[in-house]
Amino acid sequence: MMARKREFPKGIGFALCLIGSSFLGLVYPDFLLGREWVDVQLISNLATWCIFFFIGRAINLTGLVNALKQPSIVLLIQSCIFLVPWTCAFGLMQLGFLQQVQVGWFFLLVLPTTVSSCVVYSKLAGGNGEFALTQSFLSNLLAPLLIPFLFAPFISSSVKFAWSIYPQIFMLILLPLLLGIGSRHFPFLWTKEPRKGEAMVPPFCILVLSYLAFARGSSGGMFQLCLNELIISLLVCWIGMSALAWLAGRFISKERRIRISTYFVISQKSLATGIPLAFAIIPSDHDSLFATMIIPITAYHLFQLLMGSLLVSWMNSSKVKE
Repeated sequence: MMARKREFPKGIGFALCLIGSSFLGLVYPDFLLGREWVDVQLISNLATWCIFFFIGRAINLTGLVNALKQPSIVLLIQSCIFLVPWTCAFGLMQLGFLQQVQVGWFFLLVLPTTVSSCVVYSKLAGGNGEFALTQSFLSNLLAPLLIPFLFAPFISSSVKFAWSIYPQIFMLILLPLLLGIGSRHFPFLWTKEPRKGEAMVPPFCILVLSYLAFARGSSGGMFQLCLNELIISLLVCWIGMSALAWLAGRFISKERRIRISTYFVISQKSLATGIPLAFAIIPSDHDSLFATMIIPITAYHLFQLLMGSLLVSWMNSSKVKE
């Protein structure tokens, strides 16, 4: 089974490291950004490349092909990940509820599923790990193509959307993803099966990008964001995505394992994809806009880890009662 071919971290230690790297970026932004001999763009590009190469290494094409044999389920889940949240956010924008500080939350809503915690929580709660794995991987394959296009209306008043970012996205995200997938089928390029230490590379690269993102955002007014608004927006987004995920799960299947996996696939959002795409979409001279995008991604990631562990306990207790 594909879901058994990789062990995923449970995320608590990573969450603490993420808080630490973010804090260092805020407090000591000049540690890297202030040194002339440090090429920050090169570091961020290499970190992004490594993240998606090793994500590609973990993808099993057999599982993806099997998932595509149920196109209606794939279409429904991927629509709930990308299109339904986008439609709601776009409607809010047309009604005049969009403000500059809320742009980051709309970016968050159209992000793909985080692969590792989604699968871990699905399995711990008694869900179908293979189902969660394939659907989350599909969302991460679609994200580089969809997100720049979907997000363009929300930043059109601040940044002129350039279609030229697609070649950059291809080189930094899609190309390493395809090479990672290919490395498992052409063993002369790399070992066929992912090595145990490979799972540590993407989290380390995410921490590097997190430091760079918060260091860049600290010069763009990140400290000026309202804590109350942050908390309210966080709760609204999480409750909205959770409700959508719960309804989709009940519509897709009567099987409890599939419903559980559907919930975690739709409600969770990927930090590993969000930060690199933010770097690619937002120009280097728009630090204030960049700052409003990084905090929601990071806050939601930490919150979903906390709520995920609580929901796993609740789902297991309710399963015992049944």
